[in-house]
Amino acid sequence: MKRLSYNFRWIIQPLLVLAILVVGFFTAMSFSMFKEEPEKKSRAEYIPLVRVFKTEISQQNITVNGNGTLQARTRINLVPQVGGRVVYIHPDLRAGGKFKADEVLIEIENIDYKLAVTQSEAEVARAETVLELEKAEADAAREEWLEINPDKPVPTLVGRAPQIKEANSELQSAIASLAQAKLNLQRTQVKMPFAGRIVEALIDVGEVISANQNVGIVYGSEIFEIPVPLPLDELRWITIKDKNAGQSGSQVTIYAPLGGELIPLKGVVTRVESELQNASRFARVIVTLLSENIPDHLKSKVIPGMFMDVSIHSSQAFEVTSLPNKALRRGNTLWMIENENILKIVDANILYQSDNEFFVKNIMSDSLIVISDLNVVAEDMKVKIISN
Repeated sequence: MKRLSYNFRWIIQPLLVLAILVVGFFTAMSFSMFKEEPEKKSRAEYIPLVRVFKTEISQQNITVNGNGTLQARTRINLVPQVGGRVVYIHPDLRAGGKFKADEVLIEIENIDYKLAVTQSEAEVARAETVLELEKAEADAAREEWLEINPDKPVPTLVGRAPQIKEANSELQSAIASLAQAKLNLQRTQVKMPFAGRIVEALIDVGEVISANQNVGIVYGSEIFEIPVPLPLDELRWITIKDKNAGQSGSQVTIYAPLGGELIPLKGVVTRVESELQNASRFARVIVTLLSENIPDHLKSKVIPGMFMDVSIHSSQAFEVTSLPNKALRRGNTLWMIENENILKIVDANILYQSDNEFFVKNIMSDSLIVISDLNVVAEDMKVKIISN
């Protein structure tokens, strides 16, 4: 009996497993047959939003920007040409002091030089007397010769020509010595032919100085210069002042940092230095600033050593399109919007570029230039304009 029960389980259990598998298979098939197809959605088209700049052709004067350090065009050592004891100095002969043109800065004791003038005048008078005596004796000798030898020419020695020539030379030498003595007397007063300021003074009243001794440093305050380094390709926008050709230099706006703000002053380009800078290979354009273009209340504050920004304005106007720098893309290209909001990538023919803008010549008026950034850009892609 037990053996029959064991055989029965061995037959029934595999059949049950097979039945369960068959039922599961048909159930899955029925679900698959009656399952609804999911709704297919169309893929959205990528149309980025952009901001654009509407162009306009206009007459523009190219402005070249640069900077440099203000310098006095004239800066010299204060060196007397004669020596002696200093009896007077200008009240402002101190660092930072001012002086006018032909104003006495230093006066040296002149007694010795006055005596030299008096002595030289006496020498001139003596030489004139000697010359007159020689001429009188020569006249008497010629008359005597002609009385004895009326038909013969007067010999040179009889006419005392060598003696007269020597006396005349002595007179000219005495006159030259007198002129030198007067000049030395004049040089006891040290003056400058220009108005300026004192950089350094090394003497005081009572000191004894020698000729050609450096006693200070001064500079002229009437003309200043600013050397401005510029790339060679920017020189084409600049006009150099040329009096012979009747050509005026490019006008310049100089910005002086005074009182916490930049004060604009007028300048002009006068020349370009004859050599390039070794390190940068830049040319140095010289901008001249005249004292008359500095307001009176600022003249004492505009001093050499100030670092100044300059804007050099070209004299020629060009028909160009001005664009903001953010419109320029890699490789000097532009993103332009054409009909039906299609984006085109075009080359930019850049005439000049500054810190804020650049000028192009190949873009027509009313063109739309993209100024916003895009992560993905492709030729002929469609965009949507949100502002201009």
